[in-house]
Amino acid sequence: MNKRLLNLVRIPFFLPLAGTTLMLGVALSFTAPYLSLFSVEQADMSPRKLGLFMTLIAASGVVASAFAGKWSDKHGHHRELLLAALIASALGFLLLCLVRDYAALVAIGVAFLGAGGSAMSLVFSFARTALPIDDNAERALALATLRTVLSMAWVFGPSVGALVLAAAGFYGLFLFAAACFIACGAIVWRMHDSPKGDPHSAPAHYAGDPTSLLEVTAPDTEEIVPPHPGVRHSRAEIWRATVAMTLIGLAASATMIVLPLFVVHGMHGTRIDVSIMLGLGAFLEIPMMLALGARGSRLDKQRWLASCAVVHLIYFIAVAASPNVHFLIPMQAFNAFVVSVTSCLGMTYMQDLMPESPGSATALFFNASRVGSILSGVLSGALVAALGYRGTFLVCGCIALGAAVLFANPPYKLIARRMLDWWRTWREPAR
Repeated sequence: MNKRLLNLVRIPFFLPLAGTTLMLGVALSFTAPYLSLFSVEQADMSPRKLGLFMTLIAASGVVASAFAGKWSDKHGHHRELLLAALIASALGFLLLCLVRDYAALVAIGVAFLGAGGSAMSLVFSFARTALPIDDNAERALALATLRTVLSMAWVFGPSVGALVLAAAGFYGLFLFAAACFIACGAIVWRMHDSPKGDPHSAPAHYAGDPTSLLEVTAPDTEEIVPPHPGVRHSRAEIWRATVAMTLIGLAASATMIVLPLFVVHGMHGTRIDVSIMLGLGAFLEIPMMLALGARGSRLDKQRWLASCAVVHLIYFIAVAASPNVHFLIPMQAFNAFVVSVTSCLGMTYMQDLMPESPGSATALFFNASRVGSILSGVLSGALVAALGYRGTFLVCGCIALGAAVLFANPPYKLIARRMLDWWRTWREPAR
């Protein structure tokens, strides 16, 4: 493995792409956690306005990524689309330095930040065309290494953001983000497609996606082999899993929005505390993902996913009951476990349910997470306005409980029949 990684370093354009990916990951990871703080502290947004603002950015990012993916698949021009996304991101953060009107901020979020959200997926599609690799296994390793670099950015990115924010405020934070995007654009401008590159795009979802707390990574669909070609599952099983994935994505994305506000405004903590929590969670995810990835084929995915939803429930109860910020920091280990299990086992579980359609299963898994992230904005804003921060986390716990029940799929009829028998026995005791 060390020899293969050393060979990657020698591939033309690999190191510039790795640097671009790391820089983008840092820029997004140190701005995403503090965007909700900026909206409340600088733009005076109410919880409902904040929820709508975050939802529209997430929805715009999904639309932009889908459009960019289809366009690049049909026409190519990966480099040009990536440059456009980087320019849009830079302009968006530069405008955030100047604008405080709510309607204008929404327009900036939709037109620039959402459009720029496709930059990371375009990095991977551009990497396939720019790296001169004609071996599928080596190409897969190169893309996986780039995704790992992106995940590593979330380990220290929030801390960098907190330091910049403490030193220069939101003005300096957004200027630094814009500078990162411009620097990435300068690197990409000097690169070009390779004749040995693969013209097919990489999956649109990527590790560190700011529209979702779940940092999942998809292998290329052509590399997926149906694990049980003779097994068929019912539509009910597939839809239960899809709804459960959506609920987990909804609760996780709501956490990304509400947790920084809860720490700073609800518990009078600091932005450094926010960065420590997010950085610790990302740091713990790496060994967990490696361990699960090594043993994923031997694990009962359904039970692990049900268990991770239960852990999510415990996490939200602990956060809602936390007496101080210091209690919250170790709780991020629970959140890291949820992210790791969902990322490593969630997609393959969907593929197990749809062995004859691995591509559709992969798209269904990622779309479930995206729908959850879109819904989380409006829902979190409404819940904070109605129930406060702690009440919002308790509702997220109920959502996680719903996901656990869907994954576990208990025998509802048998439970209902036994409860009815118990009720009748209690009402009519033996004479």
